[in-house]
Amino acid sequence: MKRLLQYFPGILLPLLIFMIMLSSCRKDELTLPAKVFFEFELITYEEENNLKRGGPPEDLPFGTPFKKMTIDRGTLVIESIAFDGRRDEGRDVYFSSDLAIPIIVDLESGKTNQEIGFDIPQGVYNRVELFLDLGSEDNVSLVLEGSIRNRQSVEIPLRFEYRFREWIRIMAESGNQADKIVLRKDTPSRARIVIDAPAVFQFANLGRLQTATIAIRDGDGEELLIISDVINTDIFNSMVTRLEKSFKVIFD
Repeated sequence: MKRLLQYFPGILLPLLIFMIMLSSCRKDELTLPAKVFFEFELITYEEENNLKRGGPPEDLPFGTPFKKMTIDRGTLVIESIAFDGRRDEGRDVYFSSDLAIPIIVDLESGKTNQEIGFDIPQGVYNRVELFLDLGSEDNVSLVLEGSIRNRQSVEIPLRFEYRFREWIRIMAESGNQADKIVLRKDTPSRARIVIDAPAVFQFANLGRLQTATIAIRDGDGEELLIISDVINTDIFNSMVTRLEKSFKVIFD
């Protein structure tokens, strides 16, 4: 270094200053915010004619096997969202949302009671995890609804209720089939939180529901098939083992 300074005394100092400034600018760039908007989707579920011959005996509910089930709507309640991201360059990013009121999602339409968007430092993320704090004091964490129909075409409302408040951990994916998630300050991104109803109902197919207990709805006296922690608990317990794996987050 001393020899270089002897021969190029007027070059190395400006070059060193330039490199320091360049490094500083790069660090500043990595602190600039990229806007990310959150959206919600439901993958619907439909099962039809999935029974083997010689179904259940006639004294089981409805007297005849079910022939069709549909899950196509519901409600999701989120009290808080936490983001944990690891970047190729720059510091890792972690934050937890500070929401005035819980997020209430109509899963049929994807609409929410408030716009959900965060400023997240831009960069190339090689790993992103989201943590959803489900439920609130006044709202059920997750409800999935639809109907089930028997061979006489009698349609019975079907409702899955998950009342427990807990954190759901989801590993995020890139929507463009890339290994990494890229957030840019000049290009808003969207993160789609997807609930996969077929995955939730993997262990609650038509055959399994043949022995479900049917409730009578207060007021109108109509039948209702509820799956929750207080009714049809055996089916409920098998379904909740799939719950966390039924959530996806896709960054587009």
